[in-house]
This record gives sequence, C-alpha cells and structure tokens, in this order.
Amino acid sequence: MERGGKRPLWVRLVAISVVWTALALVLGGYLLSLVFRETLEQNFDERLNSLLENLIGASSEDDTVSVSLYRPMVDPRFEQPYSGLYWQIAGDGLSVLRSRSLWDVNLDVDFTRSIQSARFRQAVGPEDQVLRVIERDVTVPGSDVVYRFTVAIDTAELDEQSDRFDNILFFALGALGMGLIAASILQVFLGLKPLAHIKDSLGKVRNGEEEYLPEDFPSEIQPLADELNALLDHNNEIVERSRTQVGNLAHALKTPIAVLRNEARMNASNENVQLTETVAKQTENMHKYVEHYLKRARMAANIKTISGHSLIIPSIRNISRALGKIYDGKTFDLHFNSADEKLLFRGEVNDFEEMVGNLMENAAKWAIKKVTIDCVRRDEWLYIEICDDGPGIDIKARDAVFDRGERLDETTPGTGLGLSIVKDLSALYGGKIMLDDNHNCNNKGLKVTLILPSV
Repeated sequence: MERGGKRPLWVRLVAISVVWTALALVLGGYLLSLVFRETLEQNFDERLNSLLENLIGASSEDDTVSVSLYRPMVDPRFEQPYSGLYWQIAGDGLSVLRSRSLWDVNLDVDFTRSIQSARFRQAVGPEDQVLRVIERDVTVPGSDVVYRFTVAIDTAELDEQSDRFDNILFFALGALGMGLIAASILQVFLGLKPLAHIKDSLGKVRNGEEEYLPEDFPSEIQPLADELNALLDHNNEIVERSRTQVGNLAHALKTPIAVLRNEARMNASNENVQLTETVAKQTENMHKYVEHYLKRARMAANIKTISGHSLIIPSIRNISRALGKIYDGKTFDLHFNSADEKLLFRGEVNDFEEMVGNLMENAAKWAIKKVTIDCVRRDEWLYIEICDDGPGIDIKARDAVFDRGERLDETTPGTGLGLSIVKDLSALYGGKIMLDDNHNCNNKGLKVTLILPSV
C-alpha cells in the first residue's frame, strides 16, 4: 500500500481513462452491430422483394386455370432441395406450385387475410429452418383467381454475416482499445514527468547539490516550483534568524558569565568559601551550556544544506592516533572491508569528527585496555560501531546519558554534553545513535552504534 493509503495519481488517471475507453468502445460496438444488422435485414428484404417481383413477372395462367412459370428463376438454389431459398404460389382451394428446393414441403399460407402489398414475416421452413418470408396476393391477367405469391430465405445466411461482422468488430475494437489505453498510459506518464522532475530536484536541494528548483518546468508546473523556491527562501531566512538569535543570546551571556567566573576565582580565599564555590560551580555550568548551544547553532548552519562528502576512515585514524597519545596503554583497533576504504559520509567532515571523536573519547575514557571501531555500509547508511571493554552502562540508565549535562559518574572528568551533542547532530543528519552491550567481550563493556547517511 502506498504511504498514507493513497493511490498514486497515475493509477487514478489511467483507471479513469481505461473505464471510459471501455464504456465508449462497448457502447460504440453495440450500436455498430445494431446498425449493421439492420442494414443486413434491409438488404435481405430488398432482395426478397426483388425475387418476389421476378417470380410474379415469370408467372402466367395456362388453359387448366392454374398458374405456371414460363421461365425458370435466375438463382439456381431454387432447384436445390432444402437450399434455403424457396418460392411458392398457392391459391385458395387450388393446387400449390412450389420451387424444387421445397421438395415435398409447403409453406404455411393464411388465406383468411388478404395481402394487397408485400408483407414480411418469420416462418419455419424445411428441416426447422428459420425463414424470412415475403408474400403478396396477385391476380393473374385474364383471370379472377387470387394467388398468394411467396418467397423465403433461410436467415442462417443473415446470422452468419452478422456474426462474422461482430467477430471482426470485436477484435478491431479490442485492438483499438488496447492502443487507446497504451496511448493514455503514455500520455499520463509523459504528463506527470515534470512532477518526477520536481521530486528529483527537491532531492538534490535536500542533499545540498542544488540550492533551488530549476526554472525549466512547463508553464502549468512552474508556479509550483516558484512557490517551493519561495518557501525555501523563507525557511532559510527563519533558520538563519533563529541561529543568529541563539548565537547573539549565547554571546551576550558569555561576558557576564566570564566576569562571574573571574570574580569567583579571585575571591576563592574569602571567608565565605561555600558561596564562592557555589557561584563558581554554577557559572561553570552556565559556561558549558552556552558553549553547547553555540556549537549546536553552528551545526544547524552547516546542515541547512548538506553539500559535503567526507571520507571517514582517515578521520577515524587521525582521532585514534590523537587519543592513543592521551590515553597511553589503550589500543584502538579499526576494522573495515577493503572495499570500504573510501566510505563516504554525506555531510561535513568537522561534524563527523565531532560525533565520532566524542564517542571514541568516551570509549577510551571507560575502556580497560581496548577500543574497537567497526565501519560498514548497508544500503544508503553508514554503521559505525565503537566498542570498549569497560564496565558498560546499565540498561535502565542508557536513555538518561543523552540528557544534557547528565553524568553517571561525577568522579570522571567531563561536561556531560558529549553524547547529547552526538545525538542532536546525528538527528540533524537524519541518523541516530544506539547503545548496547559489547557481545564480543562477554557482554562486558559498551557498544555504541552511530548510523549516518552515506553517499
């Protein structure tokens, strides 16, 4: 199912086109079939009327006061038994004269009703054939006897031609329908292509490859692109204004905080030692928070458009060397596949080193002997696992370590802001951070997994 349970726009457009095309073709085909059938019947009736006129013209009365034909009918099927083409001349109370094709069968005649002009009807003929019949009462010149002239044709010929036309019509309209549906699908996809172009362009803006949407869209789509560009400008303006305000506030606080810190240090020997220590501790905390928010404001500015691509392996190696000098006696092992030598982080190298550096420093701080770093790419994401063999963190306390200023052990140096910074910064890039037991060290120590976007 599509996101939000909505059907794609192209499915709706194609479905509407298919339904209306099918309805139009079915209705059109039905009407064409009716018109063709009516035309066939009209031609059959004209043919029957012509044969009747021919029969009347070829008949005459002989000396025995009976009618006869002085010349044969043109169509040879009148001479073939049960051929489907018949004629008959009958008089009330007189012997019946019929075509050889009727053989020994007479067509039903109702003499109770006079037929002065040609009349058409359906009848059952030899071998249960359904016949189209034309009949008319005629008086032969020189006689007062009224004869019923009848000509009939088997409607199987009519049905055969109608069925043949319906089959041709079915396949022709089917092919036409398939062509129209294919053309509709092509038209929909070509018509919606600019929307896909907008999607790709927005992706480039989000990834930092472009700052704005291009201006090469069709006239119906360009206003949408212009509005999106205006929205990007407005959003950038809001972000910049917010970042500036946070920076201004932090800078405005730095000076009075610095004054308070200096005063606290200068009066460290005063009699009121407890007050001095309290002021010093609180101003130090204020200083940490100000630095934290200044750093976060710089992060937001950098990530406004993510345009950097950074190699991560060299950065991790540099951090490992620096920490190895600080934490003498602890080893840093970096593991990665040879094919992943050029793993790329989709972002700024300074931000990557800020995140990984904080995590590696925490691991080195708590490790007994060894810190292990594993790097791998999965789909579009980088997975950086940093493991130590230290005491680890109780599962109930893991969420608390991400709180700003939270420290589980006050005896260890630190500000308590490192993991908070990593969490905030990774979230700005669309990534995340997870804590787990270090299963490679008998569940001793901590494994931190940092997930970041890759190129």
